[in-house]
Amino acid sequence: MRILKFISYSFGNFANTIAYQVFGNRINFYYVDVLGLNASIAGILWSIYGLWNAINDPLMGQLSDKTRSRFGRRVPYVAFGAIPLGLSFFFLWTPPTQSPWVLAAYFLMILFIFDTLYSLTIIAYNSLFTEVAPTPRDRIDLSATREILATVALLASFILAPIIAEEVGYFTMGAIMGTLIAVGYLIAMIGVKERPIDETKEQSLGLGQSLKLVLSNHAFRWFLGANISKEYIWLLLAAMLPFWRKYALGIQGEVDVFGISMSGGDAEAVLLGLPILLAIPTLLLWRPFLAKNGYRKTWIIGTLTFIPGLLVMTFARDFYTGLLGTMLIIPGLANSMIMPFPVISEIIDDDAKQEHGFRREGLFFGMNGGIVKLAFSAQGILFAIVTAMTGFAEGSDVQTESAIWGIRFLIGITPIIAALLIALCMWKYPLGRDTNLMKEAA
Repeated sequence: MRILKFISYSFGNFANTIAYQVFGNRINFYYVDVLGLNASIAGILWSIYGLWNAINDPLMGQLSDKTRSRFGRRVPYVAFGAIPLGLSFFFLWTPPTQSPWVLAAYFLMILFIFDTLYSLTIIAYNSLFTEVAPTPRDRIDLSATREILATVALLASFILAPIIAEEVGYFTMGAIMGTLIAVGYLIAMIGVKERPIDETKEQSLGLGQSLKLVLSNHAFRWFLGANISKEYIWLLLAAMLPFWRKYALGIQGEVDVFGISMSGGDAEAVLLGLPILLAIPTLLLWRPFLAKNGYRKTWIIGTLTFIPGLLVMTFARDFYTGLLGTMLIIPGLANSMIMPFPVISEIIDDDAKQEHGFRREGLFFGMNGGIVKLAFSAQGILFAIVTAMTGFAEGSDVQTESAIWGIRFLIGITPIIAALLIALCMWKYPLGRDTNLMKEAA
């Protein structure tokens, strides 16, 4: 029953991964390269979107913390938010294209609608993690189960979605993926029951007071630095992959891969789909290492394994060197998938032991979600600056050498900087230095 409970709950991470990764992987390419939205305008819109996230997610976390219903604090938001979220995802891919300004306005509007529903659903879902998995052993096992389902979703995001988009169209891709998102979240709530709330231990704090309390947490601040850097790596890999494949590797039409003729979309699917598939066994290899060495040391070592592959990706010029680069980042991908949830759960446990004596899952996950989404702003600003400085031409199949080097810099060098920041933040992270607490998980 324990493993079945973990599997059903993990379908929410399947849904979340599809929503987040298909969105991150295709949306910028679709609006800029396919529809012709100006890259600088897109960068500005991404920056506005990222700032909204910084406000939106903490509000949603506070809302779920204060909710009282016979179904619980979190379950209603996931169960009743699943279908509207799936629909909003679909409408991301149905823009009017009559004029550039109408396109830009629609893009910003649907980003806000999608993200508000996404934040409300995912924060409520993530806040249930510590209830579904109350012990360190449970959390490592549930984290691994979640990421196995997430890996399946990543394959759908980076293999199935690009193929559907190229062969059938973005409209159909949005409908299929939106349905998977809604169904995944609904499955996740099967059998989930929240613990009763002891009202005598609850404190009614305003949002400002709650945010001050959370941000005063020393461990949480260092975790935020690591997690936003981790999110930036994933975001850049997803968002820049189509540009990197098309321009840096020169794969635009048919390409011969190991004697097989592939379209550009198929080649792109292999470039990241195969490494993600191989991340599943690698994920399981990290589990005993994590149990033995603890959260802090494992994340430091794991994030440094990104660097060789990212260097190869920076200088890759064809499919084969590109594939070598993406294969070399497999250990880093797997490590970054399994680490954040056990770490933030450790922080929430430690926070609950302090003077207030009650748990703030919604607020911690909300603050984490909001600040981490600032990676979108960082990506948007960098994308706008680098494309403008290097002369990237929207909608063109031919780019200058400087524009191509701009793409290489974005997909390779900036994630290396982010990986080093993760290592620094976790070096400073104050919890998890005594790995004896992990013996239960071993």
